[in-house]
Order: sequence, then C-alpha cells, then structure tokens
Amino acid sequence: MTYDTVALCRSEPDAATMIGALVAVGSDLKMDTVDSAGLVQLFDPTDGRLLLTVETARLVQVPGEAERLLGVTLDDSFAGKVWWVESRAPDGDPQAAELTRNFTTALVSITGGLTWANR
Repeated sequence: MTYDTVALCRSEPDAATMIGALVAVGSDLKMDTVDSAGLVQLFDPTDGRLLLTVETARLVQVPGEAERLLGVTLDDSFAGKVWWVESRAPDGDPQAAELTRNFTTALVSITGGLTWANR
C-alpha cells in the first residue's frame, strides 16, 4: 500500500513548475525518471530508498470527475478545468509521507488549487 496525494491544479503545471516543486521539497535528493510511464522519482541520497513517485500532470476531461473520485468540491475559480497530479510514497515511511505532502503543497502554491490525501 502507498500514501497517496493529489494536487488539483488550476493552471497547467509545466515541466519548470514540477521541477520547482520537487526542488522545494529536497534539492539534496536523487532524482530519476521512468520515461515510458511518465514518472519522476526521488530517492534518499544516503541509502537509495524510494521516497516519492510523481505522475505526469493530466487534464481532467470529464466535468465533475475530480469531485466524483475524491469527494472534493471545486469552486468556480477552476473555470471548469483542473489538472490532476498524483504522487505517492511507500507506506510506513514517515519521511516519505511528509515529502509527498510537501511536494503537493508546493505544487498547489505555484499553480493554485487544492490538495487531497488518502489519509
């Protein structure tokens, strides 16, 4: 099981925005990508353990879908458009969970929007 967070962004998080949010949570962490799956992963530089996996931003095409899936309410400031960025941390690792929360918060502070977590 994983600890999951979702950033529901008002504006599209481009590559520079995503990198900015990742650097904001840990510039000393090792980063790698899984290009075929559209993933960015951060690892602890000392022991190499996986701390965070972030998926590519996706535009939610179906009106009301974010609300239906997550049980959140999107106000008019989203103008009917929301970008979904999902991230996850391995279960049972408090440092990884905090990093995931901090990434989602940093991303939403740049793009506007709101955050959701599975616990």
